[in-house]
Amino acid sequence: MAQLTDTTRAALEELLETSLRATPTDWQTIRLKSAVIGYVYPACEALIREYLAQDGVSGLAVFGQHLQLDDLDPFELSQRLELLAQFLRKKDCVPGWRDEAYAWVDEYGMEHFRMERAVFRVLGLHSRACHINGYTRDQKLWLGKRSPDKATDPNMLDNLAAGGMAADETIYQCVLRELWEEAGIDPEISRHTQPIGHIHVRRIVENKGLHDESLYTHDLLMPDEYEPANQDGEVSGFQCVSFTEAADLILAGEMTPDAAAVTADFLLRHTR
Repeated sequence: MAQLTDTTRAALEELLETSLRATPTDWQTIRLKSAVIGYVYPACEALIREYLAQDGVSGLAVFGQHLQLDDLDPFELSQRLELLAQFLRKKDCVPGWRDEAYAWVDEYGMEHFRMERAVFRVLGLHSRACHINGYTRDQKLWLGKRSPDKATDPNMLDNLAAGGMAADETIYQCVLRELWEEAGIDPEISRHTQPIGHIHVRRIVENKGLHDESLYTHDLLMPDEYEPANQDGEVSGFQCVSFTEAADLILAGEMTPDAAAVTADFLLRHTR
């Protein structure tokens, strides 16, 4: 088993401990019934008030210091929120629009509405993603380099595969899709992916909003001499590094914040 210095282990542990930042105290909150479920990015707050001042708008309203979502069925609420999303898009308040819906689910896994994924950060809504650590028998990790055209964290290092869960996906479906799209790994290999756990991350992303996401972490032992190959243009290349080199890359700030947390967790589990 590979060994990390005590200083490196302590740094990785601190990174994990600080990956869940406190929620903003001065941002307008969003409520569904009595629960706070989101935080409006301040740069978009005036635009949302402008939207709500229009005639015929329904589905949400301002009450004091918070934005209240109507208690509608998931389809109806999603339809109303789509109108808000399109309004914010026209006002250039939603960077990185993807034409892909995320679902907002409660603590029991029940969906209450869905929206364009890029709006989730603008409204500080909790999202879900899958991250897969691809490792080898000789204690190396496969890392992907994000395309320079990515709207988020271009040119930074990422896990072997990682991506957000679309509204109608299960965790397993997301893992299989991401492994194929980002690394060209077919189901004969990816079905051996081992689910590990869950890391909750939260941080403010400059000019985008609040990133609040559950990362469902997985490990995949890669076949000997297998090389991943990107299929969707979102990864510009791959590199295979030792566990100690991966730790150095994390601490040097070369990895995306989410991938850094997932990789740090992996290294703490697989090293002494």
